[in-house]
Amino acid sequence: MLCARALALVLASSLVSLAAARPQDPPPPVFRADVETVPIYATVFNSYGETILNLTREDFEIYDEGRLQELTVFEAGLQPITAAVLVDTSASMTLNLQLALSAAEQFVIRMLPEDRARVGSFSDRVDLSRAFTSNRDDLLRALREDMHIGNPTRLWDAIEETMQTLAPLGGRRVILLLTDGMDTLSDAAPQGVLARSLANEIMVYVVQFRSTPQANLAEFSLAPTASDLFSGDGVRRARASAALVSRLARQSGGGYFVLGQYDDVNATFSQVMRELHYQYILGFTPERADGRIHGLDVRVRQPDLRVRARQSYLAPSP
Repeated sequence: MLCARALALVLASSLVSLAAARPQDPPPPVFRADVETVPIYATVFNSYGETILNLTREDFEIYDEGRLQELTVFEAGLQPITAAVLVDTSASMTLNLQLALSAAEQFVIRMLPEDRARVGSFSDRVDLSRAFTSNRDDLLRALREDMHIGNPTRLWDAIEETMQTLAPLGGRRVILLLTDGMDTLSDAAPQGVLARSLANEIMVYVVQFRSTPQANLAEFSLAPTASDLFSGDGVRRARASAALVSRLARQSGGGYFVLGQYDDVNATFSQVMRELHYQYILGFTPERADGRIHGLDVRVRQPDLRVRARQSYLAPSP
């Protein structure tokens, strides 16, 4: 974790490098909540759902377990991101697969020069492109040529593996998850993945696609462990996963969207990328080092505005 002075220097250098638009420059080192500064990335909306970009330090309040904290870091403006785009290519996504791939392409097309990304798919296995890159042509080629289609779904395994690749990196790290929310065969437990997102401070954006009972049934009937899945445990597991992915997005401060065949993908991803690139960076020094998960509440003083930010953090150990 960086001290407040070093953190300010990191933020300043990231803005300078962004202005210079040099894709080869890596993003700044990551904040960590294990020494002094707890980072929070916040997006603010008005009552019409429009992103608010002109707030100042004095507009924000941060509460740690209900106690008002002194804001030690504040930055606003255009910020680069490091992202992993995960496309669900399992049997239950059959009717939505082309829409999901189109959504992933819209994300890549809207990347800025200093953004970096990997793309991948998950079904009976998890596949990620070779390295993080700013080359949009390479990413689009991977989306069009390297997606593996299979059955069943290892959704939580995919998130777990992707978090491991993002954990050592600096800057703002984001997972974009394009899925119907079903999981039928992961080894990773959802609660463990939720805990890892807190510890690693990784933001998750979820675009969930409307599925059909027929598509879901097809996935169960094709799964290698179909006899186990039809016992009822697999159905409950799949339904629980669909609910937990939205919790993962809220907990991490990310966005949650639902898309169907007749929704506007372009408009959705224009909003997603605007949110990601214009988040406020806030930070405070925790009062207690107790190794516990603390509840966070980020507020703005102006009426009729709402804030999206992560709802908790893992405090440093004593």
